[in-house]
Amino acid sequence: MKKNLARKIYLEKRRNLEIGLFSKLEKETVIRCIQLIEQLNPKVVHCYLPINNKQEIDTKLIFQYCWENNIETVVPVSDFKNNTMTYVFYNNNSQLFNNKYGIPEPIKPIINENKEIELIITPLIVFDKAGDRVGFGKGFYDRFFSKCNVKTKKVGISLFEPIDEIEDKNEHDISLDYVVNPRKTFTF
Repeated sequence: MKKNLARKIYLEKRRNLEIGLFSKLEKETVIRCIQLIEQLNPKVVHCYLPINNKQEIDTKLIFQYCWENNIETVVPVSDFKNNTMTYVFYNNNSQLFNNKYGIPEPIKPIINENKEIELIITPLIVFDKAGDRVGFGKGFYDRFFSKCNVKTKKVGISLFEPIDEIEDKNEHDISLDYVVNPRKTFTF
């Protein structure tokens, strides 16, 4: 399936999930993701803050788990002029605002790119059986992944099962190491 079609179909599927089912799938996915974090035992986790109007999986419990277990957390801050991201410290005292695209970001970001991120939790719309992901199509995460240490684990979280194949991958697409959904943790 081509990216644009997959994006359209799976955004619609996500929007059409009944609220109770969405909440159940979201909770199961987050619990499975926390189990993976526990297994991998990172010191620094990069995790997205969900865009509410896009029905992204809420990561609040992931952050709480990290803070309770002395795992440092960072979040992305987007530069839409260059379609790039940097990361900033984030803790339970951080105050947020929604940027002009509705993405939550810290009000007073503290940038420190000297920290070695060991695990990145990334949103996605759909993924395939090879660990490739479809996001919103701007390439922010692929550019970000390309600058990370090769040992950094890339984890996607999804409410759905994988599709067979994303047919129009390109040389800039970077595959995930894991995808967690309500039923299973996929390893690639």
